[in-house]
Amino acid sequence: MTVASFDDLPGWQQDAQAETIGALRRSCPRLVSGEGTRIRMDSGEYHTTAEQWRRVCTAAEAVARDNHRGARAYFERYFDVLAVAGPDSDGRFTGYYEPEIKGSRVPSRRFTIPVYRRPPDLQNDKPYLTRTEIENGALRGRGLELAYVEDMIGLFEMHVQGSGRVALAEGGVMRLGFDGTNNRTYTALAKVLVDEGALKPDEATWPGIRAWLQKNPNRAREIMRKNDRYVFFKDAGRSGAVGAQGVALTSGRSMAVDPAFVPYGMPIYIDTTRPAPNKPGETMTFRRLMVAQDTGAAIKGPVRGDVFFGAGSAAADTAGRMNSSGRWWLLVPKKS
Repeated sequence: MTVASFDDLPGWQQDAQAETIGALRRSCPRLVSGEGTRIRMDSGEYHTTAEQWRRVCTAAEAVARDNHRGARAYFERYFDVLAVAGPDSDGRFTGYYEPEIKGSRVPSRRFTIPVYRRPPDLQNDKPYLTRTEIENGALRGRGLELAYVEDMIGLFEMHVQGSGRVALAEGGVMRLGFDGTNNRTYTALAKVLVDEGALKPDEATWPGIRAWLQKNPNRAREIMRKNDRYVFFKDAGRSGAVGAQGVALTSGRSMAVDPAFVPYGMPIYIDTTRPAPNKPGETMTFRRLMVAQDTGAAIKGPVRGDVFFGAGSAAADTAGRMNSSGRWWLLVPKKS
C-alpha cells in the first residue's frame, strides 16, 4: 500500500457517494466497538483506532442520504487514500446476489430437500460432515431443518451465494443468512466442468453452469458434490442478506473481500467493468465507492472483490456473468 489522493480515483467526481453512506453506517457499530483496523503497508502497518472510527462515523450521520456532493466532501475531509502498488495492484472482480427459490416450512411430496441451520456440535476450526454425507441424511431427525425446497440446483446456488430467500408455500418469504460451513474445501464448479470438457472457459459463468446442470440432471448431483463445502443458514428475519461482518448488505455498494488484506467496514473505491444489461458479451465501466462487508471461500488476495448486486433476475444475470480485471483504492480515516 502507498499513499495516494482523491485526484487519482478515475470517475470519483461522477460517483453517487451518498449511496455508500448508508452502507458505511451499518458497519459503524462494529468499527467503533472493536479494536480498530489494521492494514499492511510497504512502510509498515496502518492502524486505525476505534476512537478514530467513532469520529468519522459520527460525522457520517450528518450527511443526507441523497446529498452526493455532501457525501463526496465528507469522504474527502475525513479520509485518506491508499493505493495497492506493485505486481499485486491489478485484481479480479466478480459478483454475487441473493437467489430466491420456492419452498415450505414443512416437508411434502413437492418440497423434500432440507435447508439446514448450523448444527450445535459444529466447531469453527474442524472439518465436519461432508456434503455427500449431509445430503444422504446424516443430519436428519435432529431438528435442524429451517425449510424444505424442491430444487437442489437452486439450493446449491444459495450455498455458493451465501444467502437467499425462500418463497414459502404458506405465504411470505423466509430470508436466509449465512451461519457457517462444514469447514470442507471449496471447489468451483466452473473449474470442474471446464476440466471435464463439458464447458468452454468463456461458458463457465454461473448462468452457463446452471444451464448445464439443468440439462444434465443425471450428473448434476455428482458434479455438485465435487464441491465438498456445505453452507448452513439462519433465519435473517427482515434484515435481508447479511455479510460476514454481521451487517445487512447494500445492493451495489457492499463487497466481499479477503479480510487477511482488507478489514471489514473499510470503504474501497473500485475501477473495473461489469456486464452490460441485456447485451451478452458487452461490458460497461464500473467505478464506485464500496464498503467491505463480506467474504467468501473463493475471495482470496490483496485485490479481489465480489460485488453484491442485490436480489432478482437482473442481479442474478449481472452477478453471474461478471468476471473483470481492475484496481482499487482503500479509504482510511485520517489520523487527525
